[in-house]
Amino acid sequence: MSLSELKAYVEELKKDEKNSHGYRAAASFMMLEHVDQMILRYQKEKQTETGAILLNVFGILQGLFVAIDALYDLAIGLTQYKYHININANPVLHELKYIRNDIVGHPTHRTYPNGGTGFSMLSHEDLSVDKLTYKTYIYSKNQLDIKTKEVLFKPLFDAYQTEKIHILTNIHKFISHEDTKTDIPEKIYVFYETLNLDALYDIKNAFMKEYHLEADSSNRFMWRVGLLEKLINWTEEDKELKQIITYMAKVQASKLYEIALDLEKRTGQDLYTPIPELLSSFYKFIRKVEKDALPLLKNLRDFTHPLYEKDIEALLELNPNKNATKLIHFLKEEKNPDKAYLLGSMLRAYRPKS
Repeated sequence: MSLSELKAYVEELKKDEKNSHGYRAAASFMMLEHVDQMILRYQKEKQTETGAILLNVFGILQGLFVAIDALYDLAIGLTQYKYHININANPVLHELKYIRNDIVGHPTHRTYPNGGTGFSMLSHEDLSVDKLTYKTYIYSKNQLDIKTKEVLFKPLFDAYQTEKIHILTNIHKFISHEDTKTDIPEKIYVFYETLNLDALYDIKNAFMKEYHLEADSSNRFMWRVGLLEKLINWTEEDKELKQIITYMAKVQASKLYEIALDLEKRTGQDLYTPIPELLSSFYKFIRKVEKDALPLLKNLRDFTHPLYEKDIEALLELNPNKNATKLIHFLKEEKNPDKAYLLGSMLRAYRPKS
């Protein structure tokens, strides 16, 4: 699948000047074309002078960063949803935003919890069109932590092109798909009550068949099915933690239900899941220290975020109640990125005072 195969859909959508989706898609389409040209030019030029390499590196990192936004906006412009794209599931591209922020965004001043500050510096000795190396110096409580990062450009370009093709293919399949009504939402509604693994596999197969998806599709529905598989197979002896896992599974099931209904342009029943006591206690703790705690919730669902561990420690330093402490430690001890995402998303779902 190439960009050119979607061009006709973009041009047709632009004809409706009363709808912003057409020009949103057109602007995104043009940006993706520009970034493809930038990558080709970058790969052809074999610069050796430091200034020229820096100019190219800054440009290509910013270009890729914008291209990822363009992929999301192209999907929304053409389909009204971002269900067909999930860049965060690609570990190479997911890390790109942190690299871009370190090198191009805010290299001279980053702020961290508890008054920490950080600065990033490129290594000129290791700088080339093929790779770069930089160090980030983080000062916190009069202690210095130095982190070194190497960035290889070819794997980055390869990951971007592969993901872009997957996304364009998913978008094309959807907009070529005729409006239909299936029993998939009804199957999910029943599954919400049972959380039966065989029922989940039946839903997964029906969705793949209906929307012509491969098993490794980056479609968000498929991604959430994968999360549900982990939740159903997640075992804990502690009764309160079992309730938390069941709660997270029902939340994910309700999101599947919402996606399935949206894709068929339908409405359905409200699936409300009562908040378990452990989580309710956590939210009550956050309410008491909201000003200090809110910034610490933002990164909790991203296991690879540079501030992930520091934010968890900062939460514990706010003197949480017994139940909140138990839940924070449950997240702290979890080393599986998907499970950490589920737990962090649940904590991050706290709604601040209006």
